[in-house]
Amino acid sequence: MSSTADCVPGGRAHAKSPPAIAIVPLGLSLSIFLAISFLFCTVADLIPWLQDFHFLKALYPDIDWANPAMILAGTVWAFLSGWYIAVVFGSLYNFFSARSR
Repeated sequence: MSSTADCVPGGRAHAKSPPAIAIVPLGLSLSIFLAISFLFCTVADLIPWLQDFHFLKALYPDIDWANPAMILAGTVWAFLSGWYIAVVFGSLYNFFSARSR
């Protein structure tokens, strides 16, 4: 009969090592989160009393946020940025996590 812990001499159980970060679910969740956040910011620009508090407008003051091409490009860029973060962070975490075991 097998269990989740391997027995070592002396009768003590050896716990499994912590799991690595799965990069694909991390990439999908980050990408979708950033794309939705970007779309919320562009919708906030359409509400007159929120225009002065628009975070993306502070970063990119000369962009026309009513232009559909800009909204599409920004959404795609946010999605790709999520994958970049997932690949770099996930790989670094998995590398250093494996080294510390």
